[in-house]
Amino acid sequence: MKNNLLIALLLLLFGFATMKANNNDTDRNDKEYFSSFKKNEEPKNKKFNILNKKSEDAGENFYVIYKENALGEGFYFKIVLDENEKPIATYYANEDDQQISDTTVQNLKQVIFGPDKVVAAIGETTTQCVTKCHRKNGCYDKPTSTGVLLCSAECGIACA
Repeated sequence: MKNNLLIALLLLLFGFATMKANNNDTDRNDKEYFSSFKKNEEPKNKKFNILNKKSEDAGENFYVIYKENALGEGFYFKIVLDENEKPIATYYANEDDQQISDTTVQNLKQVIFGPDKVVAAIGETTTQCVTKCHRKNGCYDKPTSTGVLLCSAECGIACA
């Protein structure tokens, strides 16, 4: 009888420990978590604003990354892909109540779909910055077209 009671108590404790371990939700740091592209995951409580949309079709997959511009303004960038892994839309979300600059928004619009018009610039252009980043990160040596796209997008965002 004593052994049965001891076994029942141990099983009960084991059950509580298992439930506690499975129910241990911790808040993740979205800035750190999204420091590289994450597939089909979004940060909590962020409203994404549209940058570009090539198609009204619903995307098959999407990728999200967190970056900061040269001014230290943080934002999330989202790329939506169709079933052929081609980009069909891009979005951004501000970090907290902080708005990113209009220049950054304009540069983000060009990351995937290119510029609307050619802009003359003094010093290193965004295109030159992106080209250097492609070479440094080996973007065109990635094994899949999606890998190339995401690496290239990360360079474009870093240079935005």
